[in-house]
Amino acid sequence: MMLLRPAREPDTAGVHALIAHVYVEYGCSLNVEEEEHLQRPGPYFREHGGEFWVLEDDGAILATVAVVVHAAEDAAELKSLYVDASLRRQGWGRRLVGVASEYALRSGARRMFLWSDTRFVEAHGLYRSMGFRELDGTRELHDSNNSVEYGFDKSLV
Repeated sequence: MMLLRPAREPDTAGVHALIAHVYVEYGCSLNVEEEEHLQRPGPYFREHGGEFWVLEDDGAILATVAVVVHAAEDAAELKSLYVDASLRRQGWGRRLVGVASEYALRSGARRMFLWSDTRFVEAHGLYRSMGFRELDGTRELHDSNNSVEYGFDKSLV
């Protein structure tokens, strides 16, 4: 039975395995040292005013989503939306973004923004279909995957 719940410490290896598997689809490799928020995802997000959820099925982590609330900006940042290929196109991405958006609203955020690698074209379609607008320009991360990202944002109110 699938269960969406906040991440716990023992989930970290499963979270890394899921994200590493998704990265391979795009010719990338996961380097957790470059992504501090993934080293201990649940505690990291809670310590930074947010939450990190996992979708679990019989102990396997099949999807993740996270949010950080930036209270001073009345904004929240969507992070770490990853869905196993076996669950894509079944509405899980939309549901997970919805969970993060509801959390952000309850926390006082009036808008949500995100950064997404230019290679994640399917995710960009999801974001646009949910009312996110693409921002002008890109940002380069100067990481081992040579990541370049598009920014997106939307009003939550």
